[in-house]
Formats: sequence, structure tokens, C-alpha cells
Amino acid sequence: MGFLSDIGLQRPNPPRSAAQGRFDIAGVTVINPARDRRAGATISIADGAISGISEQAGDASSAFAGCFALPGLIDMHVHLPPDNALKLTAGASLLYLLHGVTSLRDAGDLDGTAVEAARRLGRDGIHPVPHVFCCGPFIGAGKATFKNTILLDDASEAAADAAALRVKAAGASFMKFYEGLSEPMIRALERACARHGLKIMGHVPAGLSYEAARISEVQHFFGVPESSTLERNTLLNRSCDWHAVDERRMDAIVEATLKHGIANTPTIVTNQKMLCYRDYGAARRQAEIQGVPPFYLDVIWHPEQGRLNTGMKRDYLERQVVPAIAKKQHLAKKLFDAGAQLFLGTDVAQPFVVPGASLQEEMALFAGAGIGLEQVWKLATRDAGERLGVSGLGVVEAGAPADILLFRRDPTQAIDHLSSLEAVVAGGRLYRVADLEAALRSSRAYFASPLIKPLARRGAERALARAIGRG
Repeated sequence: MGFLSDIGLQRPNPPRSAAQGRFDIAGVTVINPARDRRAGATISIADGAISGISEQAGDASSAFAGCFALPGLIDMHVHLPPDNALKLTAGASLLYLLHGVTSLRDAGDLDGTAVEAARRLGRDGIHPVPHVFCCGPFIGAGKATFKNTILLDDASEAAADAAALRVKAAGASFMKFYEGLSEPMIRALERACARHGLKIMGHVPAGLSYEAARISEVQHFFGVPESSTLERNTLLNRSCDWHAVDERRMDAIVEATLKHGIANTPTIVTNQKMLCYRDYGAARRQAEIQGVPPFYLDVIWHPEQGRLNTGMKRDYLERQVVPAIAKKQHLAKKLFDAGAQLFLGTDVAQPFVVPGASLQEEMALFAGAGIGLEQVWKLATRDAGERLGVSGLGVVEAGAPADILLFRRDPTQAIDHLSSLEAVVAGGRLYRVADLEAALRSSRAYFASPLIKPLARRGAERALARAIGRG
């Protein structure tokens, strides 16, 4: 094994848990954001759940005495890496946990292999992974963007029911509405989801307005810019061309949102990370980027060779993307103030949107919009947990899942206190950040080794072609 490691062929070992089964975390301040806080508490954990919280402070010299204990973060819009020879799931999971993300919702498995790969790692105890909730295949019409897509031929109840049954069979709790759907198709799918116990989220399809689509949980604020105002009718332009979105249009969106009970997952960080294409060389040297395998930078995100939001000119970034970020923040604040439901998601898999780190950036963008930091925490924990439908998910209380973050500084007081994360309890197992970081360094070294790096690059090129090859 030592020889294989020396030449770069030995895959890195998973991080070791510092505690599991039954254990206590003593002398901490328990914070349920925007609800309550309890100083000098001891959290008892047994078999993956919080068995109790007592007011006995315990030994002041215990490892985490003085820490702040908060619920694990939930990313409500990610795309897990496909399961292929590159075996990327473990590395992505490390990045999520390192940044406090203990649950995530996969918003569309690009090739139909990613969700099961993550669940298998967790189920078999091979490697720590966040809890995974999923949407199953994409549901669209016309031409498929991704291979893992169910295409509707018409707006019949039979077609909608067949799609819902296939989504259900994939172990999904949500249906992801995607491109090509007409308004009658959307209405038929809504009825099918109600019959089969599926929740709904998705895109406002091209050509439909936010108000006409009335999708119960809209992703990326699609449909806010009216189609006639777009420079081009592409996913990129629908995300970025907000030049005609003014206060009047935002007020109309708020009105429609409240009238129809629409929730939004804006994923503003996706636009923020597009700005990395201002200076690709500098962006690839950022500290957070060093955790991803090199082929992301050499192939998938590369401005010439990649195929995801690439080829954007600096003029477009300054003229459209920069103002769109500010306008999306403003709309998020207007929706929040009006009492509309918001969730935090990131669209991991887009260029420079790094697992885990990007959710912390989305939190900063929400806070920068004027939403109180403790309220941002509530959106990223308790509110998301309620949407996912798991009792106790997103809170630290007896009977809840044992997903807990331990910080040296109170992260509800300042956004930069997120960097004081000391340990993560995920699924009832405690991992020190230092051990997660060591495992990530080993993963990075593996993919950067002279033997693996060229093989991984070729594998990434093939995987990308399979996922979005439209064939």
C-alpha cells in the first residue's frame, strides 16, 4: 500500500471520526437561530440522534467547552458528481462537511448515477456524506438537455402520472420541472405530484413568465426577466439579463409570489462566481479552489475548453452579471420582508461553485442584502429542514438528527465567524475539522499526482460529454 501511495495510485482513506455511537458534547452554547439559545449546555448523542440536552455544563476542560453549537447547514440546490471511474463523491462530501453542510438536496442527477453513489457511501459506512434528498430525473419536453430526463409528449394526466411514478421509483421526494414544459403540462404535473406525494421545484421554462408558470418553488429567479428583454434565449441569459428588471417588475413578482404561495431558491452565488472569468488565472489560485481536483480547472470550468457558462466576455460580466447580482439581492430582501419563503441553494456543479464554501458565500450574499444574519441561519437550517419534511432536521433539540456544528466564535454575530468551525457532527459521528482538512489534502494530492492527473483529465472530458452530450 505504501508503494501505491508513493506513486499516486492509492486512493486516500476516509477521515476518522473522533466520536460516534453514544457521547456527550459538554460546556457549549446551543443556538437555534431566531428561536432560542442555551448557555452552559451538554448535548447527548446516541445512535445518530440527539438524545437530550441538559443544563449541566460538564467539565470546563472538555474538548469543545466554550463552543457554540448550531444545526448543520442545508444546501437546497446542488448537483452531485456522477458515479464513474473518477469516484468524486467522497471528495465532494469532504468539502460539504468541511464547511458545515450536513444535508443537501440534489436538484437533478445529471446522468442518473450521482444520488445512489452518495447514498451508498453513507449507507455502507464507507465515507461520511451529508444527508441526501433528491429530485430524481429532470422533467421536460422537446429536446433533453441532460440524458437523465423524462420528456413529456403532451399535457395528459396519463403522461404526468407516468412521469411522477418514475420519479417516485427513483427514491425522490421532489419533482424537478425543467425546460420545454408548457403551462398545461405544468398544471398536469402539479396534479400528478399531489396524487403521488411529491413536492415540486424547478425552472420557469423559457418563454413562460414567473406569473404564468406559478411553479411552487422557483430556482434561480428564472422567469423574473421577461422573455422579450433577453439578449438571447439561453439559460445563461435568463440568469443574467436583468437590465430591464426594475422596481415595478420586482413589486409584481412579490405580489405574484404572495398570491400563489411561491417559494424561491435564488442561487445568487452562481452569478457571483461567474465573475471569476474576469481573470481566470487569478481565480484558479484562490484558496477555496485548491480543494477541487485539477481537472475542473483544466477542463470543465476552462474558459475555452469547458462547456458550462464559459466564453463570457468581460463586457458582458460588467454590463449584465454585476448588476444582476445586486438586483437579485434586492429582490430577495423584498421577498423576505413581505414574508415569502426563501431557501439557500448554490447550484454546485456550475463553474467555481465549490461544495460547501459556496453555501457560506450564499449566506454572505443574503446578509449583504440586508437580511439579518440570524435570519439567514434560520433559512439555511430550520426552514430548509421543514421543506425537506424530516422531523427535527435543522434544529438542535432532543429527538432531532445529530447534525451539529461547533464553532469557537458565534457565527450568528458575524459572517466571518464561519471560519471558526471546529468540528462537525454528521449523522451522529463527530469529525474534527483538522481531520477533514487532512483527508481533503490527501484527496487533492491523489488527483494531482503525475499518474492520475492525465487519466482524470481524460475521464472528465468523457464524463462531461456523456452528461450533456444530448445523445
